[in-house]
Order: sequence, then structure tokens, then C-alpha cells
Amino acid sequence: MKIFAVYLCDYKDRNDYYLSLMPYGITTIAAYLEQEGHEVTLANFSSYGYLKAVELTIAGKPYAVAVSIFSFNRTESFKYIRELKRRDKNIVVVAGGQHPTFLADQIISHYPEIDFLVKGEGEYSIKQLADKSFRHDEKIVSSERITNLDTIRFPSLFNGKTIGVNPNEQFKYIITSRGCPSNCTYCSSPNFWNKKVTYRSPENIVNELKHINEKFGIIYFSIRDDNFTLNKKRVLEFCRLLDESRLYMMWNCQARVDTIDEEMLTAMKKSGLEHIQFGVESGSEKILKIYDKHITPEKIRKASAITRKVGVYLSFYLMTGMTGETTDDIEDTKKLVQQTKPHDVIVSPVAYYPGTKIYTTSMKKGNISDNIWFNSEENGLYLNKQSTNDRNIDFQIHRQLTGDNCWMNYIIEGDHYSAKSDIKKASLQYLKLIENYPDNIWGYLRMAEVLSAESDIRAIEYFVKATELVPSYYGSWMRLAQIEYLSGKISRAKTSISKALKLNPFEPEISRLAGLINNKNDIKSL
Repeated sequence: MKIFAVYLCDYKDRNDYYLSLMPYGITTIAAYLEQEGHEVTLANFSSYGYLKAVELTIAGKPYAVAVSIFSFNRTESFKYIRELKRRDKNIVVVAGGQHPTFLADQIISHYPEIDFLVKGEGEYSIKQLADKSFRHDEKIVSSERITNLDTIRFPSLFNGKTIGVNPNEQFKYIITSRGCPSNCTYCSSPNFWNKKVTYRSPENIVNELKHINEKFGIIYFSIRDDNFTLNKKRVLEFCRLLDESRLYMMWNCQARVDTIDEEMLTAMKKSGLEHIQFGVESGSEKILKIYDKHITPEKIRKASAITRKVGVYLSFYLMTGMTGETTDDIEDTKKLVQQTKPHDVIVSPVAYYPGTKIYTTSMKKGNISDNIWFNSEENGLYLNKQSTNDRNIDFQIHRQLTGDNCWMNYIIEGDHYSAKSDIKKASLQYLKLIENYPDNIWGYLRMAEVLSAESDIRAIEYFVKATELVPSYYGSWMRLAQIEYLSGKISRAKTSISKALKLNPFEPEISRLAGLINNKNDIKSL
């Protein structure tokens, strides 16, 4: 059966890097349906708008479309569904995702064009609908929980047709577990997953990383679990396997401050962890209780100290605008940031979303109603990036904790000196990385970049080595082409940029650079 797996963000957000990427869930659904024998097209219509998306869908002649809907992209998604049905009423429309799960009855009432609405995980439910040629008595389908996530195919294994998908970017974001046992009042995860967590095995995760590294040349990945560090034993086993794989991929993840310790972070760094993002939300004990975080400012300070001690980039997610938050609470948060010195802080306004405790509570009080999602096109219902230069880095302590065989130490130290324009010290660290790990691409990439301002010839040497180590990584070929062109090596630059373009035809910078090189434009425009 021919099925389209569809996502489109609101058209005004089409240039937003994160909102325009497909959610992981719809990509696993596409891969799973293909594995089960269906002819699937994975379509990211974010850059097209709903009218063009409808045209492309109809041209593909699918029997059914599965649309991934969140609160922030609901408006464009519903426009797409309504127009698609107007143009071809025979196409079966299946809606799923966070937003439909919690507003199923209301959405079916407002949008009769939707044939089926799947609540919760979508893989099994959509497959069962497809196996029955979408003949089912009920429009709302409650999915069964998948207990063994290793049975679900990696999105990067999808071999069907794609529209608007940049695999080099799309597939570097992975999810290794589903669910969270916490009960944060602003988050819909507790209700979506019923506070139960299922895991992929460490072996399964590393196999996915090997695949995206080999097929797409991806050398940096991001784990987007609600809380990757929830199961310490699993994390340590994953780190051991990743370290032994010698993939030398850098990565980041999200975590809670009460689920990490020094041993875990040390192992994570030794396997390539560059950056960890903690859901801190507030420095006020009063507001943390309102959020039902079950953490304290002291726990935040402790986790931050461990992170800085090990030598991993530290990032905070903060929120502001909670009902009852005062100036004193905001000052507490500022003090916490000053004390912990995170390298990056992302502040977001508190928002009501269906499925969250604060949304349900406010509904019961009569302050809001579900109608807001049908009468407004706002991405969310709102209640009312910083950095610091004082890193207080102690590289000696980092090495004592992680040992001399931790390749990430060279990266962190080299990047520190590079940011301070101390090229000599930065180069020394990158050279040590190359000397100790000659098959690690990152040493050559970093070394090439610091040399590019001083010596085109030497930078080219290191970029060439990077292309030899991971031939499928488009970034090495792109930067090599740029420097070759700047140094007058036009013929070599054409060869390099053609390889980059073949590896990643979706990257606008590669296309722009290819045009400049092939047309021999003024090199100053680079």
C-alpha cells in the first residue's frame, strides 16, 4: 500500500532549523511501515506550505497519509488536511502526535476530514490500520505500548522516496527511550507515556550510530530523550560500546540534575559527550515546587559543579512567567546562574499545552478552554541565550577524572584556547589529539580550521586527511573546496565541491559555493 508519512511546520517557521525538522516519531513510523512491506514516502513539507504540499501529495497518488501534529504546527497541518480532502476525498487521512492525543474528540469534531486519529505511539496502530486497508469501526484509535523498542527500525534505514528531507541533518537527532517517570506540571510527557519508560538497548543505539556514520558521514549526534541519564547502568554500557566502536563521534543530550554523578559524566565524556543540557527551569525553590520538579537549587549547584569538574559544556533550560512568580524568584534564578556559571542558557516563557497538569488545572478553574486551539493560530498559550565568559576551567582536574586517554579533553581544551585566539595553544591540543588518536577525524578538522587563517597549504593537508578518514562526511569536502578555491587550486576545488554536493545536495551553502567555484566568481564573495 502506498502511504505518505507527512510533517509540515507552520509556514512562518519554515526557516527555523529545529521546527522545520521532522519529529523522530514520524520518521520511525515511515521506516517501520516500509519494513512491513508498504510503499512509503517520507515527506517534510515544512519549506513548501500547505498548498504546494497538497499538490505534491496528490501527484504521489498515495492511498493514505499519516500526519504528525503538535500544538505548534497544528494550524498548517489542519489546513493541509482540509485542502487535501477537498482535492481528493478518497485519500485516507490519519492524524497523530502530541496534540491529537489529548484533544482527540474535539479535533475529530472540528475536522471531519480526518479519517482516523491515533492516540499515543503510532507504529503499531498505523500498521494495523494499513493491514486492514484502513477499514475500522472507530475513528479514534488508542495505541498499544511498544515494549521492545529494538524491534522498531532506525529512521536512517528508510530506503523509500523522500521529499524535503535532508538526511545529513535529520538523522543525527536520535531518541533512545520513550517516556519519563517525572511529573513536571508544564510537560505533557507524564500523560502521553503514563510515566512509564521503555528503552532501546545500548547495542541497538550504537548500531544506529554506526549506520548514520557510515552512510551519511555524520560525526556529531544529539540524543533527544526526555532524560537520557535515567538508567545509569544502561548509560555506562552505551558509553563503553561507543568508546570501543572507535567511531569518535561527538554528542550531546538532555538530563535531569538528580540523575547524574561523576562516574557517569566521566564515562559519557570519554565516549564523546561534548554538551549536556539540564532542565533547571528556575533557581527559586518555590517555583520549582510549583513545577513539581522534585529538585532543589542545591541539587542544581551540585550537578553543575560535577559537570564543570569533569569538563563538559554546561547548558540550562530555564522558564519564566509562571503564575505566582515574583521579582524575588527571578532574582533567585539570576543568582543561581551566577553561581553555577553555565556556558549557555535558554530561557522560554511558560506555556499551557494540552496534556499538561497546569493546562488541566486551569481548565478546571474555568480560566481557559480547549476552544483556544481552534479559535487561535498561536503556537502555544503563554502565561504571562545567555552565556558567561568566566568558565573557571581546571583542565588538570578534568584529566584526573577522565584519564589521559579521553580524546574529548583535547577538544575541550583546544576549543577554549581557539576561542581566545591563542592559536599556538589550541594547535598543540589538536596535534596531541591527532598523535594519540590518528583515526579520529575531529583532530584533523579542528587543526585545519585553526590553520586556515594562517596557511592554506597546511589547512588543505588536514582537510584532505579528514576526507580520507570519513569520506561520507560532506563538511570536510565543502571546507576543503572553499580553501582550495581561495588558494587558486580551481580544478581541485571543483572536484571537492562536486563530492560535497553529491553527499549532501540539500545544504544551501554547498550549492552556493559550487556556483561560485564552477563560475569562477570573485573569490572575495566567499
